[in-house]
Amino acid sequence: MTAAFVHVGDELLSGRIDPYPRGMIERMRRHGCDIACVAVVRDDIDEIVSALRFALSLGPSIVVVTGGLGPTLDDVTREALAKLMGVELTVSEEAAAWLDEALVRMHGRAERNEIRLRMARVPRGAQALRNITGAACGVRADIDGATVFLLPGFPDESMPMFESYVVPLVESDGMVELEVRVRKGEGTLEPIFREVAARFDVRVASLPSSNWRERGNGVVIKGTREEASKAMAFFESEVRKLGPDVSCR
Repeated sequence: MTAAFVHVGDELLSGRIDPYPRGMIERMRRHGCDIACVAVVRDDIDEIVSALRFALSLGPSIVVVTGGLGPTLDDVTREALAKLMGVELTVSEEAAAWLDEALVRMHGRAERNEIRLRMARVPRGAQALRNITGAACGVRADIDGATVFLLPGFPDESMPMFESYVVPLVESDGMVELEVRVRKGEGTLEPIFREVAARFDVRVASLPSSNWRERGNGVVIKGTREEASKAMAFFESEVRKLGPDVSCR
């Protein structure tokens, strides 16, 4: 399984905020999901559409888009997805009911207005996703063989939704990523990499470190849990043959 990320927001390009979705990527990699790209774009409909088209052109199973789901005029991610799909935005009654609940929770009363209802809109044919910690609903849409998720930009809202809606889809793929660190150079380990790839139905990746004599080089094996576990056991047994000064950890 492969995923792509698109992060929306002028503030992400200011140099004051780290736009890299480290937590989401680490979570997906743990389940053996490859990351095709991470794009950061401004709050501009056409630029968001272009970023989505590029992400989809890479053939991912999942595209995660964060940011631009609020009530203000510069929150245009919903409009961009609707434009990409060639459909109109409509207010989801289910999402509007969630919005009422959120307003009561946050302000003590539910007062709908046109501005607030912007957070309950979804492209026609898409699915509204409940936001249990905020007011703006997320969106799920199937486009060109990929599942596209729109999530809020605030991590305290996006991460619970990511765990609820995206992670189960990744877990259903049945893949895992196992990692170990070895105090040997890549040139020494390369023959073992080739042997592992030849014997097992897995992918092997090296994560080199400039200080590998102390920290070790990272080695990642991706595959089904059973196959990856067998491949890792074989890899570690081969590494131990290189000498007592080599450690796998």
